[in-house]
Amino acid sequence: MDLSDRHARLKLHRRGHQGGAILPHRSIWSLRLPRGRLATGVAIAAAFTLLLLWLQPLVAHFWGWQLVWWMQSLDLAGQFELPDLGDMSPLSLSVPLIDATMPATEPLTPLVHGLVALSLWFLAGWLPDAGKPATYLLRFGVIIHLVSVLYFLLWPASFSHSLMSHVSSGLRQSWVLLLLTPWLHLATYYLFPFALWHRLLLTTLTMLYLLVLAPLQYASHAALLSLTGPILMPLLHLLFGVMVAILGFVALYGWAMSWHNPMQDQPARGA
Repeated sequence: MDLSDRHARLKLHRRGHQGGAILPHRSIWSLRLPRGRLATGVAIAAAFTLLLLWLQPLVAHFWGWQLVWWMQSLDLAGQFELPDLGDMSPLSLSVPLIDATMPATEPLTPLVHGLVALSLWFLAGWLPDAGKPATYLLRFGVIIHLVSVLYFLLWPASFSHSLMSHVSSGLRQSWVLLLLTPWLHLATYYLFPFALWHRLLLTTLTMLYLLVLAPLQYASHAALLSLTGPILMPLLHLLFGVMVAILGFVALYGWAMSWHNPMQDQPARGA
């Protein structure tokens, strides 16, 4: 094959099925990474991190006050205390003592949960095609719960986790996600040619979402576990724990990526 034939084949390769030229996507030809934008992104992430560390005692007090208030308002039995703000490090938040009383797991409880879970598995198959994503999510939750049911059916006495440890670990995971938020946005959002106020707004909204979600989420966990016992704890931890926070994080990021910015319509040169 001579050089002219190879050049002709290459030109055909770059044309669509109707003969038109296939142009590079705008994310390929317009995306630039100026040093100024990178430096600005690092500065924003560092500023948010320092602000969070400065506000850490207030965050611990707010989460603790919210959880204790909910436990008392729901009239749950147990021991509830505000966090000790002296026992804290940058990566470890002081958490409240939330130790609501859980009912003991009766011998028939795993069987009842297993029957309900299997019923949900078959009911999920009746959803229309438009509901297939819900079917997959529901059946994934059923699988998690069936493993929990099997565990409590065979080894109920060896379950070592308590409601207090469940709430404490969940709050600490939420705090770590808060600290990671600006740095995740640095890698996935700040480097795109969005305006400065877009970057600040996305991170602020995401952090406010996480701040409000955590106490409400784990107060509902405590209330539910005080009714059902620890058999639901694996499902709440794996599917309705930090995963809920991450889904909201991704949803806000997807919304922010749709914000129109004239800077995206031309090659960017600055921050």
